[in-house]
Formats: sequence, structure tokens, C-alpha cells
Amino acid sequence: MKLANSFLTYLFFVYLQTGGDAFSASKISATRTCLPLTVTSLGATDNDQTNGDDVSDQVLKSLTEKLDQSKESNPPKKKDNKAMAFLRKVGRVGGAANKSFVNAVGSDEGSTGRQPAAKRQSQGMAKSKAAYQECTKSGVVDDLSEMFPFTSSGTEWRGVSDRVMGGLSNGFIKRETDLQGKTANLLTGHVSLENNGGFIQMVTDLALDPSKSISVDASEYDGVELEVLCRHEPREFNVHLRTPGTLKQASYRFTCKVGEEDKWETVRIPFSSFKSSEDEMPPLDTSALRRIGIVAIGREMDVYLAVAGVKFYVVI
Repeated sequence: MKLANSFLTYLFFVYLQTGGDAFSASKISATRTCLPLTVTSLGATDNDQTNGDDVSDQVLKSLTEKLDQSKESNPPKKKDNKAMAFLRKVGRVGGAANKSFVNAVGSDEGSTGRQPAAKRQSQGMAKSKAAYQECTKSGVVDDLSEMFPFTSSGTEWRGVSDRVMGGLSNGFIKRETDLQGKTANLLTGHVSLENNGGFIQMVTDLALDPSKSISVDASEYDGVELEVLCRHEPREFNVHLRTPGTLKQASYRFTCKVGEEDKWETVRIPFSSFKSSEDEMPPLDTSALRRIGIVAIGREMDVYLAVAGVKFYVVI
């Protein structure tokens, strides 16, 4: 009987050391046959050995039942699939591509310094900067072929609103994978004129590698072309351009009017149509473009503006 109790103590000791995960009925039985001491080796009688075996068998059966019950009530956790989680997060699988990207907050046109990065859906770039072609070489700022929020020319979309100036406008930008048959970046929100505010926008720098140059030379092109869909009233939006010398909270601007509601439309804006928002600024220098912004501005409105492509064009 003492040996049965010793055996029981041993089993509980092993159980505590392993947390119960390493045990099953077969393993408990195997553990018993490998014990260094047996009942017979201690000089017990055949009768004592039989009784001890009966007790041990009962103990083994009881322990096995309890361990099985424990496993049923505490099933093993599934391992995290980090690869799939990442793909869902960046919008390649699941519904992540249709979730809000950022509560668009920042300065209007910002300082001449680079706009700080907003919170991302994705971690890092899809490929190295060396794999991208700068927008003035290809003529394409973004054809939406890269995962959101990156552009196809290797830069990044950001959301900006008037809140840093005390305004009350709020907005979001996100990726829609099938909006009237097209993949698009969607700017939504509300423009408020309270507290001297009045805009939300999505913006991107144009230079691929700011460590080499903070601007691009687009002087070989005649203007900017966008593919847009607008649902808000009035059906208009602004395009803003900045250069390294543009004054703080200023830009070169043009107001686009969209013909039909909820239909894709191609809009072309000649560089000559962009006018400075400050009288003291010189005419737009297209040989040093730094940033482009697509903006809802100037009046109280609920915004719904989708952009399926941004590029430069040449008149032939």
C-alpha cells in the first residue's frame, strides 16, 4: 500500500512538472514500466504485490480519466498564422482593403518639410525603392497597382485635415477594390467651416528618394490627369501642387468640376491653370514639384471622392 502511495506521488510529481500536456493513457502505462524500483524488489509478498497492482491500476485509471477530462475542457490553442494575418491587414485577402485607413489629421499644406507618415495598414513597402520608377520617368504617380497606402511610383498616400489649425473637419481615406468596376482610393468625411477650418485631403510626395532630391522635374509634361468618381454636392474638388519654395499653408490650386454623379470621369488639368493661393508666390515651377493633394475644400459638405489613377500627360 505504501508503494502504491509512493507510485501515486511520483505520478503527480511528473504531472505537475509537465502541466498534464505530455500525458496520455499509453504514456502513463509506459512510465510505470520504466520505474527503477518494483514491488517485488523491495521484498513484498505475492499477495502484497497483487494488492499493490490493483491499487496502482485503479490510480492509473483515475488519473487517466482526469487528464482526458482536462484536455477536453482545455483544448490546445490554434497557432497564429502570421502570414495570413499580414495579408488580411494589407488588404490582399479578407476585408482589410475596405477598412478605414486613417483619421485624416494634419496641417493644410504643411511646412516645406516632408509631411510625417500617417498610421499604416501595411508594414513596410511591398518592394525596395530601387524597384520603383519615379513618377516623372514613367509619367504615372499612381495606378493603384501597389498595396495601400503606397503609390505605384514608390511614395505614400496620407490623410490631412484642418484640425491642426483648430478646424472641425474630419475625413478618412481607404482602398476600395471594386468601385464601379475599378480599384480606387476613396476620400470620405465632412468638411466644416467652423473655427476657420474647411478642408480634408489625400496627399502624396512625388520624389521617390528624398535623400537625393525632394522634388521632381515634370517640365516635360503639360499637366495632371486624374480618373475620378464624385458623389457629393457640389460635384467639385481641388488639386493642389507644392514646390520646395511654396509658402507654409499655401499651394498652387485648381478647382475641378465633375460632369455626372457616380460615374468615372477623366479630368485633365494643364499646369498653366494652377494658380498660387498667395499673391507673393511666383508662378508654378514644374521643374520642381514636391507634392500633390486631392482636396475637398471651401464649403460645408459631406465628401465622397474616389480616385482610380493619377498621372502626368503630354499633349501631342
